[in-house]
Formats: sequence, C-alpha cells, structure tokens
Amino acid sequence: MGPFYQDNLRTLYQKDCQDMSELDAGSVDLLATDPPYGISFMGKDWDRALPDKQIWRECLRVLKPGAFAFVMSIPRADCLSRMIISLEDAGFRVDFTPIFWTYASGFPKAQNIGKAVDKKLGTEREIVGKVAGMGKQNPEWHGTAQGRKENAFKPEYDATISTSPQAQALDGSYGGFQPKPAVEVIIVVMKPLSEKTFVDQALKNQKGMTWLDDCRIPYKSNNDIEVSEKKNRHADFDSPARDNKIFGEDNRPRSEQGNYSASAGRFPANLIVSDDVLDDGRISKSSKVGFKGIGWKHSGNTKDEMTELKYQQEFNDSGSFSRYFDLDKWWAKTFPFLIVPKASKSEKNRGIGIAVPRTIHGSTPRKNETENKSPNCHPTVKPLKLMSYLITLGSREGDVVLDNFGGSGTTGVAAALLNRRCIMYEIRKDYCAIAAGRCSQGVLEF
Repeated sequence: MGPFYQDNLRTLYQKDCQDMSELDAGSVDLLATDPPYGISFMGKDWDRALPDKQIWRECLRVLKPGAFAFVMSIPRADCLSRMIISLEDAGFRVDFTPIFWTYASGFPKAQNIGKAVDKKLGTEREIVGKVAGMGKQNPEWHGTAQGRKENAFKPEYDATISTSPQAQALDGSYGGFQPKPAVEVIIVVMKPLSEKTFVDQALKNQKGMTWLDDCRIPYKSNNDIEVSEKKNRHADFDSPARDNKIFGEDNRPRSEQGNYSASAGRFPANLIVSDDVLDDGRISKSSKVGFKGIGWKHSGNTKDEMTELKYQQEFNDSGSFSRYFDLDKWWAKTFPFLIVPKASKSEKNRGIGIAVPRTIHGSTPRKNETENKSPNCHPTVKPLKLMSYLITLGSREGDVVLDNFGGSGTTGVAAALLNRRCIMYEIRKDYCAIAAGRCSQGVLEF
C-alpha cells in the first residue's frame, strides 16, 4: 500500500504502526509521538488501551542507535508507569528525566458528589441562577454525534444547589481525585548506544545527545540576564567567583565549561510552560539579595586562611515565574515571523477546508457518520510550538522524524517548519485526511 499523502518532506501512511515495513532498520533520527493513554479520553475507542509493546519494538527497530524518543503521557500514576515499563520492556533506555509541559487550557472532569446524590435519590435540585458554559463544541466529543439527545457543552447552564440532606452534607466533594489537568508528561527514552560512551556515539552518528542550546529560553530583559549571571555565585580558593549560569553551580572542570554567552538564554529545564500559566496575576520585583558563605583563600605563603565570602546584588528584576520556562518565548525567538497560538481552532483547521466524512468512535458502537462544522475533529491536537520544541531538541535539519501516532498531523507541520523529513502513521482515514490537508498548506501560512 502506498502513502496516503506525500510531499518533498513528509510521508503519511494509513495503517497500523505495529508494522512499519516501509522503513529500514536504523533509518530514523527521532521519534516524537502522542500515543493513546489508555483512559478512553472523551469516550474514544482508540484510547481504551495503551500501545502494544510490539509497537515500541518496531519503533526501536527503525531508530538509529542513540536516537531519542519523546512520548507523551498523562501524569496519572497507573498510565504513566505502565507506559514507561512498556517502553523499557521493548528495549528502550528509560533512565532520563521526563519533560513536564504545563498549560492553562485543561478543564475539570470530576464528578460532583452532591449533584450525583440528588440524582440518585430522584431529588430535583433548586435552580438559583445561570452560569456561563463552554459554548461551542465539537459534537464528536460529547454530544449529538455520540447519539445523545443534546450536546453536553452549552453556552450556559442552570446554577443549582443541593436539595436533599444527604447531598447537602456532601456539597463540595468530588468523586475520587480528579483535579483540573494542567500538566502532561513527555517521557524521554533512547535507543541504547551502539558505542561505549555518549561521546563515542556522537562521533559515530551524532546520536546519544540532545541539542539543548537550541532550546534555551530567551531572557525577558537585560535585568533578567543580570539576575541569571549573578545569582548564587561561588568562589573556590583564590580563583575568581564562578557565576551560576542557570540555577545551580557548574561543577564541571574549567577546561570543559567553555565560553558562555548570556544572550543565548536560559538553559532548558525539565519544565516548559505555555500561556504564562505560572503567572499568579502579580508582578513580582526582586530586592537586594544577600549571600554569605565560607571559603578558602590562598594567602601567598604556606598558610591558607578561612575567609568569609560576602555577596550582595540589586537584582531589579520583575515579571512572572513563567519566564524561566516559557515555551512561547522560545517560539517567538525561533520563528519570529510566525504567530501561532496554542493549538487554536484556526491552527487545527488550517488547510483542511471542508469537513471530511468520518466514523465516530465513542461510548456507542461505530454506527454514526456525520460531518462537523469544525473540520479538525481530533480531540487531542498538540500545539505546533510544543512539537517544534521537541523536534529541535532531538534532531537537526535534514534528519528523519517519526510520529507513529500521526493524528491530525501536527508533527508533520512542525517538521516542515524546521526543515526535517517526517514519516507519520495513522490508522484512521478521517484523521489521515485532516493531516494531509494541514500538511498540504504552505508552511509560511501556518
């Protein structure tokens, strides 16, 4: 079977990714993918189980030795642990810290126990007003396309209070523990090295490494740079104080530290932030920060002396804490000519044109075929900024990026922006049509 879509940089196959026989062993430089999480998200059949280990074994086969894989997951303990174990059982090295991506667009799905009790008892709740709802929605998620009488998301809802004594006693409680989602985990794994060390692997095939300097977070201002340079300075013996370039001391030998340019930005952390989500609504401004510590000083003769090291700096720095991990700032630096919000409707639908016919998957059997006003019906579209960041972190121009759960094609769009080749697999025809539509759009128009 030939590709569903192909251009000079991207190839999309409509098939199960357990068999990627189109790809030679050791032909892929990076895997960046968002697989099913096994939680039946939005009632989707395709999300009812974690990927089979054979899928990850096939990914391992096509990756080059030392190539990295970025695999999305949710922070729910059972799903995350099983995903990591599955990757390890398939042969990947999993001894790396994950990346935590935090955002502001999640919505809570916890069951209100007070409401549930009134419903169970058949008690009608007292209406005390109206509350605004989410408004427009994709009916494939929750609504008429699922065979329900009405769409679940409405412009407004009745505001009610508990009526029965049993419900009143349980007001404010929710079933289990389901806080509003604000974090996704990006599992970082690697195909084992074929060489003895990371250095040897890098010399062999430029793998076993990540391009962290390309993912530095830009400083917000000159004051911001000064804070990073001066914070937590240390001195050893009679040598000049060493600056903390990130948040901690650089303990490598001086010969290995190299030259540092403050303008390069903050060293990447294992946290990336979208939508200034760490902003608490207040602008904080630093004042004088004192530092005292004990060090050694060489006096010039045979005796070394203990000396007190004092340091005080006027930071004059302001802003929200998000600036230390800001994915949006990185995007603006990397693509100053592109303005793309976080997986907005316009981004999801760019290039698709009209809606494509599709079979609905949900809590009911495959029986409904419908067309939706929103062409991109995929409920878990990842933002272009995020996928661009991961591709930059794990590959170079001209490399081959694999997304074996292609979905609506965001990885393919990001790869083209970064001049990488991308191979995608997606089993659903409707999602393939969406991905093809997005990929066929001119890159500069995104």
